Amino acid sequence: MLGIAFAGIFIRLAQPAPPVVVAFYRMAFAAIAMGIWQLARGRRVVWRGRGAGLAVAAGAFFGADHALWQTSIVLTTVATSTLLVNITPLHVGLYTRIVLRRPLHRRFVLGAGLGLLGCAVLLGSPGGGADDLRGALLALGASVFYAGYLLVIGEARRDLDTISALFLVTCGAAVVLGITAVLRGDAFQGFPGSAWAAMAGAAAVSQLGGVLGIVWSMRFLPATLASVALLAQPIAAAGLAWTILGEPVGPLQALGGVAVLAGIALASRAPLAPTYRAG
Repeated sequence: MLGIAFAGIFIRLAQPAPPVVVAFYRMAFAAIAMGIWQLARGRRVVWRGRGAGLAVAAGAFFGADHALWQTSIVLTTVATSTLLVNITPLHVGLYTRIVLRRPLHRRFVLGAGLGLLGCAVLLGSPGGGADDLRGALLALGASVFYAGYLLVIGEARRDLDTISALFLVTCGAAVVLGITAVLRGDAFQGFPGSAWAAMAGAAAVSQLGGVLGIVWSMRFLPATLASVALLAQPIAAAGLAWTILGEPVGPLQALGGVAVLAGIALASRAPLAPTYRAG
């Protein structure tokens, strides 16, 4: 979780590199590292089958999520952007109830609501500027794709091991982000050394470290519970942004953090819904 919380920090530190390009290199560097690791272990990547297709699809969702979210980071605060992209329990809960027709336990509903309310108190609302509003809207759009990623990768993990799933997700995301950056006319080079270091850090810490933990956990947790647990990310991101970027969090926001943790604890006590079947 901490590795993912650093993602927003790396985006800021990678400027003046365009945010979509930063996301592309995060995925590309991580994919290269995983490919080398797989070759060194003598393991072949499974490119065919249901699980592989789902993992690539999850990667496409993940790439779209990052194209929107990383752009929002440079328009509004790290705290606000990270909060809004993590409202995934609302999307996942609605999908579970409406599409899968599975009831949501009362504790989960109350926990998700308390967690979201706590995040709102903790991180506040965007400022009144046009860039803040645009950044907030981009983060909200990213949250839809983030929810899609959690739902699809949970299904893909029924058939794939952690490293294979993460490799395919990362490759799929890199393709989507690369195409998006080209269509935007973004530059892929000419950045200072500090920007390249930040992009390498994002690949190592946020992608290989943070996302690896999520992909591993999705084999055992339903997307509903995982999406609520990920609400801890904005708390860590807010603390890091305060420490590294000078974006302060006051006493009222700290109280909101307590509410988030209470919501996670409440949701985690709910009986788990049936996990997704492999076929």
